[in-house]
Amino acid sequence: MSQGRIIDCCSLINLYTGWGGLSELNGIGWRWHFCEAVLKEAEHTREYGEDGSPVIVPMNFGQLVANELLHLVAPGTDEELADYLDFASEVDDGEAQALAIAKHRGFTLLTDDRKAMRLAARPEVTVATISTADVLRGWAGLTPKNDRRLGEIICRIETLARFTPRRDSPDYAWWVACRERT
Repeated sequence: MSQGRIIDCCSLINLYTGWGGLSELNGIGWRWHFCEAVLKEAEHTREYGEDGSPVIVPMNFGQLVANELLHLVAPGTDEELADYLDFASEVDDGEAQALAIAKHRGFTLLTDDRKAMRLAARPEVTVATISTADVLRGWAGLTPKNDRRLGEIICRIETLARFTPRRDSPDYAWWVACRERT
């Protein structure tokens, strides 16, 4: 198991909208990272406004870094930069940069992007991946209170982040069952 986790843009937004922030990462453990490219891709997210309808709100990465919930990283070697540029021909910049860093630093990549997962599984890349559902499953198992909130969190992710696992995903049946508990 690696010493850290690196989160791509979409998964970061999924968790942020689901929980209404990222403080829950502290309870899960690990050292959580995000890369510079994600800053450009995740400037805004959605939250419920006073009238209950979704509204656009800015992401506050400065606060997340200051509270040490996330650690900002960037390609730091020629090898990381070369892989980032290579991977960017197949996936978005955030996924490409996170994947390159994960490969060279032994991090696990948190992604829900199917292309990024396939790229990570290639023999010349071999990066372990986890999904938003994996993180939520582990978080829900920490306390009964977390488990009781899971349906609400999944509904928030579906509405605010507009994410649901693909129907052919091994996470799909679990996700739907949790959502239906609300």
